[in-house]
Amino acid sequence: MTSPHDEIDDWLGGEVRPLYPPAGALDRIRLRARRRKTRQAVFAAAGCAVVLAAAVTVPQLVTGGRQPAGHNPPVAAGSATSPGQQSGGHSAAASTAGPVANASSLLPERSYLSTTTSGAPAPPHFRPTSVTFVGVGPSLVGAVIGQAGPPCQTSDCTSLAGTSDYGSSWYGVSAPVTPGPDGSAGVSQLRFANIHDGWAFGPALYETSGGGWPWHREDTFGQRVIDVEAASGHAYAVFGTCTGTGPDYAATCTSFSLYTSAPGSTTWAPVAVPAGFAQMASSAAPTLVISGGATVYVLTPSGQVLSGPVAGGTWQSAGQAPCKPGPVQAGSQQSGAQLAAGPALLLSCETQAAGGTTQTVLYTSPDGASWQNAGVVGSTGTPASLASAATGQAVLATSNGIYYSADGGKTWGTATFGGPVPTGGFSYVGMTNQSQGVAVPANAQLGEIFVTSNGGQTWSPSPVT
Repeated sequence: MTSPHDEIDDWLGGEVRPLYPPAGALDRIRLRARRRKTRQAVFAAAGCAVVLAAAVTVPQLVTGGRQPAGHNPPVAAGSATSPGQQSGGHSAAASTAGPVANASSLLPERSYLSTTTSGAPAPPHFRPTSVTFVGVGPSLVGAVIGQAGPPCQTSDCTSLAGTSDYGSSWYGVSAPVTPGPDGSAGVSQLRFANIHDGWAFGPALYETSGGGWPWHREDTFGQRVIDVEAASGHAYAVFGTCTGTGPDYAATCTSFSLYTSAPGSTTWAPVAVPAGFAQMASSAAPTLVISGGATVYVLTPSGQVLSGPVAGGTWQSAGQAPCKPGPVQAGSQQSGAQLAAGPALLLSCETQAAGGTTQTVLYTSPDGASWQNAGVVGSTGTPASLASAATGQAVLATSNGIYYSADGGKTWGTATFGGPVPTGGFSYVGMTNQSQGVAVPANAQLGEIFVTSNGGQTWSPSPVT
């Protein structure tokens, strides 16, 4: 029997007196908390948006080499995806992980394409190879892809940076874990359909539907991706069967095919092009453009122009162009004819002038069926990219600089840069509207792109920092 005077009951029923911490303990706790926050801030500030191939423990995780010539203006109206396959040698977690804040600390970071900023710093020592823009007006957002580091300490240093003020400032965006272009592996080009859906490609293919995180490896059926364009909720791509090594991934190709998909999709399907063009046997890559968000045009290696509706439907052979693409050059740069789609189709062709000199002639066409000689650009160096965003406008990037016309190609001016033209000239030019445009130098080591706000007459460098 329990005693009615149990001492335990007396103790439990008594007054509770709290025990206080030793003198100064609370001050020490506050000091340690402040130090911990300071260390976290330092790590975050030191962050680089460089992705690592290490199997870090992070949650799984998306408008160069070669900027394909003759693209649409970099304002994309629409873009797509395909079956998620991991790149060779990487685990599933590694191939979809976001960038780390620092190459040594391995702090996970998720940074998205945004109309403001992701809050993450731009990757250090950035070497841009491709640029893309999406949206209009205050919602215009751009992104570049390239290689970054140090402190990136692996071969997978592919990185992205975004801008919401047309290159005045940059911020970090998560990138796929993959190297730069190396034979059949890596990426060098970037295309976004909108602020969420985009692709990193050339030669491999990665897709994002999250504006930069996660990225997923796409199935390209053993082929290399040469070009991707998107508009109006549909995407098109040129796949090639090639054996080029290193950054010359589009060299020594034997055939090319046209594929289609849609933003957010996981599959690519062959386009039902006219007979004889399903497999285009050639070492010269076709050029792909989208006009007015409604019609897709392909300049084939034979110079034949194919056209079809963006939304899907019957394709046809529109006509024969005055010239055709040339063999792919070092760095997987397109040579020969340069095709662009503004209010009309534009085509630049290199011809022999009197005395044996080479000159560049501009042709225009409303539909690819018939072409008119608009005018002679002159001796410009090797053409690399052609762009237009307004009636009568033409901007041509070459190995010697950038040239512009406001009267349909009849007369041309030489763009100025406030300094010498970058060595090697430019690999790409695109106009997002009648006045604003972007250009990628052929020398990625410069760490910058160039922007114009007066239709291509003058250009200013935009360091990606």
